[in-house]
Amino acid sequence: MFHTRYLWSVSLVLLIGLVNVSLVFGAEDLSGSLNAQLQQGQFAAAQADLEMRLKAEPEEAQARFGLGVIQVLSAIEKLGQEQYRFGAMSGNIRNLPVLRLRVPVNPDPEEVRYEQVRQIIVDFQRRLIEAEAELAKVDLKQNFKLKLDLNTIRLDLIGSGKKEDQATFLQLFNAVNQRGPVAALPDLSVAFDNGDVLWLRGYCHFIAAFCDMTLAYDHQRLFDHVGQLIYPRHISSDPIAEPLDLVKNKDQTWQFMDLITAVHLLNLPLKEPARMESARQHLLEMIRMSRESWALIQAETDDDREWLPNPKQKGVLRVPVTREIIDGWHAVLIEMEELLEGRKLVPFWRDYASVFGGNREIPDGTRGINLKRVFAEPRDFDLILLIQGSGVRPYLERGPLSTPETWENLGRVFRGQFFGFAAWFN
Repeated sequence: MFHTRYLWSVSLVLLIGLVNVSLVFGAEDLSGSLNAQLQQGQFAAAQADLEMRLKAEPEEAQARFGLGVIQVLSAIEKLGQEQYRFGAMSGNIRNLPVLRLRVPVNPDPEEVRYEQVRQIIVDFQRRLIEAEAELAKVDLKQNFKLKLDLNTIRLDLIGSGKKEDQATFLQLFNAVNQRGPVAALPDLSVAFDNGDVLWLRGYCHFIAAFCDMTLAYDHQRLFDHVGQLIYPRHISSDPIAEPLDLVKNKDQTWQFMDLITAVHLLNLPLKEPARMESARQHLLEMIRMSRESWALIQAETDDDREWLPNPKQKGVLRVPVTREIIDGWHAVLIEMEELLEGRKLVPFWRDYASVFGGNREIPDGTRGINLKRVFAEPRDFDLILLIQGSGVRPYLERGPLSTPETWENLGRVFRGQFFGFAAWFN
């Protein structure tokens, strides 16, 4: 249940490269109408026009990519509307750093049950998978460009249809951006091209994997007892938990107790085990998409408002991407794939880490966790047993390890900004 708030964070990262108010599809008569539609947040009308155009010209890469972009934007907007409907994060919990999102507060939210929250995630994942399938139809043999301006797109997160209620991309992005307002950049007009198609497909796979890992487990008991942290009018299936309504009580102590209870209740029964292997496959596809996108990006010879630049290009974000950084990212992809395929193991922390004394050097022959088996042979999730070590005992093996030193060396390539580059590069 609580994974729904993280969907917002990863979805906003995805929006960085999608926002558009100046789509240019080559045909001048189409460009003007699409610009007007997207400036008003009229995604449904824009999608209908593109679908009609593609009936006449099904191989047009630019229009096909535009349709995929609109489908992703629509999925994110719909997620926002559904969360607003139930007042997600309308209490003081929204002030936590990880939740500093510009989600409108609903003054009169509807009651919500766990089954409805779960369905929100199911529907969001379905829409993203459909968008990824649309993007997969783009003919990458065509050298097309799609001009996107990241400054002015609007999303109707309330569902009112009124322009004054819509949120701009910059408002959403700056709410979670830790490096200062992106508006400081003078020009955020981007010319997305072939490499960015694969980049966007990779992001769809990443979020789909996150949805699968959430839906694999049953969060009903967690929702029953501490659902008020997120949803002010949650309906519990447990009659004992039902009377609690601590969002109205502004005593921070009770909210702190709710958070402690949430940790205590992170003992989640496995509900749909097949979703864990599905998540692994999505992550492997994300890795494949990233490799292929960088192959196209490195082959580019122009320098036209690049979102992901190669070493000879500047890029609209004005962050240089050197050959060393690209090689470092490929090394990260290799290490991730080795872990997901079980060819390398995650070091078992009880063999080398001291609770109070920090990490010790990992000795030879240390056991590791087979991450592939974690996905392929899932079990009930218990956070405390996971930290203590018993929860991963079934997956312990001996073999090559992906050591902390490896990741530290990879991190140095990114000048201490690994997670920023990872969120950008996909």
